[in-house]
Amino acid sequence: MTTDSTKSTAGLQSLAIDKGSMRRRGGVGRFVRGAFWPLLAGAAVLFAGAWWLNMASVTEVTTGKVQRVTPLQDFELVTAIGYLVPRTRASVASRVQGRLARVLVDEGDEVAANALLAEIERGEEDADVARAVADLQVAREGVRIAAANLAESEAARASAEATVAERKAAVVAAQATHVERDANLRRAEELFRAGVSTEAALDGAREGRDVARALAEVAARALESAERRIAEARSRVAVAEAELVSARSRVSAAEATLARAEATRENTFIRAPFAGTILRREAEPGEVVSPANTGASGSKTAVVAMADFRTLEVEVDVYERDIARITAGTLCRIVLDSFPDQPHAGKVRLVRPTADRSKATIKVVAAFDAVPAVARPEMSARVVFVKGGGDLLAMDRVEAPAGALTRRGEQDGVFVLTGRKVAFVAVQPGERVGERVVLRGGAGGGEQVVLDPPASLQDGAEVRVKD
Repeated sequence: MTTDSTKSTAGLQSLAIDKGSMRRRGGVGRFVRGAFWPLLAGAAVLFAGAWWLNMASVTEVTTGKVQRVTPLQDFELVTAIGYLVPRTRASVASRVQGRLARVLVDEGDEVAANALLAEIERGEEDADVARAVADLQVAREGVRIAAANLAESEAARASAEATVAERKAAVVAAQATHVERDANLRRAEELFRAGVSTEAALDGAREGRDVARALAEVAARALESAERRIAEARSRVAVAEAELVSARSRVSAAEATLARAEATRENTFIRAPFAGTILRREAEPGEVVSPANTGASGSKTAVVAMADFRTLEVEVDVYERDIARITAGTLCRIVLDSFPDQPHAGKVRLVRPTADRSKATIKVVAAFDAVPAVARPEMSARVVFVKGGGDLLAMDRVEAPAGALTRRGEQDGVFVLTGRKVAFVAVQPGERVGERVVLRGGAGGGEQVVLDPPASLQDGAEVRVKD
């Protein structure tokens, strides 16, 4: 028990707080806190000194502005920014639903009107055309047979008509003979009664008359038979003519079926509706395409998008307050942002009849006098609408204050300020215009440049603009 009690007392003593140690530590803390503020003040002094030294080494400059000047500024009505759009453009779709077999064009390709752009699988359509061709051949063969039957019937009718004519002549001859023999009999009877002729002569005359009568009756029956045959021949001709008409109708129906089958097959060939340039391929081989009006699920409608670059024009938004100055036919100068040194002449083609209430603008369409070869849809362009006078194709000029021009080594240039640093931009100075100088190359307008730069100023140096 004594041993355990001793150990417990020692353990409690080891956990006791050393107040002397705490007093010593408190003294160090007071020392650190006392030194903090003098150290912070010293650091601030050092920082301020470094900043002052740095500012003392920064060159103080004055600046001016580079400006792009248009010769049409005295004739300018309104300037607007817009984009090039083709007046003739199309998303070319298939007329029938099917799987795309081939796409024969790529983006940027120029195609002629009616050029083949793509093909849809057409196995069924080819079979329909082949069947229609066979049906047409059968129908035409039917016409040939019907025509032959008609010719044969007409020949039989002609033969029957000739026989009737012969039989009619035979009847006439037989009747004439009968009349003659009857007259002979009457004379023979008169002579016999007068005792001039014999009974034998009378019998001979009577027999001749009877024979003639019998021949006349035979000729009459033969004529009736021939007339019945000609009626039959004429009936067969009428039937043959009807069969020929029917055969020709079957040919017309077969031709229509073939034309429809060929038209359906032709719909599997997707062709260019006009001459132009392919803008995008909207579908690839293996994909299912369908006409736009079917709305078939899982299928695409457009196969390619194309436009006629010859119809490119510029659409710009003009504020309502300025629209009264612009009418159809107003002259304008068009400058593509990608080619600022190539102005183009044009005129207003259309002032749209509606406004955009959200922007308080009206869309104006400006057409090129001659569409430039470098023009592309969706390019940005600046349109300057002008009143009469001025040269629409006169080049813009870039002017800077004459004092901004300096020389470093063998190169003339200006120092362009960007942020707090300057960059030396080489230029070719041109003619003086009052207190300004025309610059060629390098600057494009809108830059802030250093005026009267000191000889010590170098590319990339940090500067401070004077107030």
